[in-house]
Amino acid sequence: MRSSLALPLIALWMLFAPAVADAHAPAEPAAVAVAVEDAHADDHGAEGVVKPADIFNGLFGHLVPHAVTAIWIGGEEGFGFVDPYKHGPDGEPLLDSAGHKRTYSTSGDFTEAKHDEYGGGRGFIIYNINTVQWIAGTLLILVMLLVAKGAKANAGGAPKGGFYGLMESLILFVRDEMVYAVIGKEQGRKLVPIFLTQFFFILFLNVFGLVPDIFHTGVLGTATANLMVTGALAFTTLLVIHISGMKEHGVGKHFVNFIPHVPVFVLPIIVPVEIIGMIVKPVALTLRLFANLTAGHLVVLGLFGLIQLAGVSLGTDTWQGWGAALPVMLLAIAINCLELFVAFVQAYIFTYLSIVFVGASLHPDH
Repeated sequence: MRSSLALPLIALWMLFAPAVADAHAPAEPAAVAVAVEDAHADDHGAEGVVKPADIFNGLFGHLVPHAVTAIWIGGEEGFGFVDPYKHGPDGEPLLDSAGHKRTYSTSGDFTEAKHDEYGGGRGFIIYNINTVQWIAGTLLILVMLLVAKGAKANAGGAPKGGFYGLMESLILFVRDEMVYAVIGKEQGRKLVPIFLTQFFFILFLNVFGLVPDIFHTGVLGTATANLMVTGALAFTTLLVIHISGMKEHGVGKHFVNFIPHVPVFVLPIIVPVEIIGMIVKPVALTLRLFANLTAGHLVVLGLFGLIQLAGVSLGTDTWQGWGAALPVMLLAIAINCLELFVAFVQAYIFTYLSIVFVGASLHPDH
């Protein structure tokens, strides 16, 4: 259980976190939602009633990075939180056609616009993709500290309590059935903390991607639906592959191990293929993790779009409208339950493939 205290991947990833969403943050993230709002312009529902368009916008907001706050460093502001949204001459926030606050496309645009106002310095926009990672990382640290404390108090005895039993089962499964089974106990023992961190961090991110933001805080989102996030996680695997391989075999021998024993005249073909393979592995991890929850969310979005169309064309106060919406709603719930299953499966697959890739680096003869 001592391995549950080691969180090197989270620490590494936090270094990348402030810039994660810049490359995927459109100037108006609610562009698709605008059409839905316009289509629902008529008065089918009373004030305060949750409409399909509201649910649609909430789901869309989970997929698209949006600004939560911003930090300004330097200048007259010194260090502090500032408003990341655009404002008009009257000082009021500018709104798009859907009534959402307009934000800056990147932290660079934000810095350029506010540089003179704050007397120098630089601003960093904090997106929901950042905050959900911080929440998941903090929760993971707290959970693992509780599990480690329980394991120490238990002194190797039988698990007490459903939560501790569940966590111990998952930890032992990752250690024994994944790491030790592929890499071996002797070499795998040192890598267990890394893969445990990887598994639980991805699992927490996936689960938070399914949690609705019912209090409209804006801090939640589907982090694994962002290529920058999944790419950085895959990059940590790439680092472990080469660092562990070089530590085990030496720098030169490690890279020579990637070249199979073939006739010399085949090497001009094999060497480029192996180099491409080094790149393909993290790319495959990136796309696999990115695609699954993204696809599930898009399917649910499409289903709620059908409900919206049924409400507009048939009327939400008619039995035809309800009859058309009910089966689609049930299907959307089923897809969401499937996404919960996928959240666990993808954490397992990502971690297992990472273990396989690291194992191939440590045991090239196998």
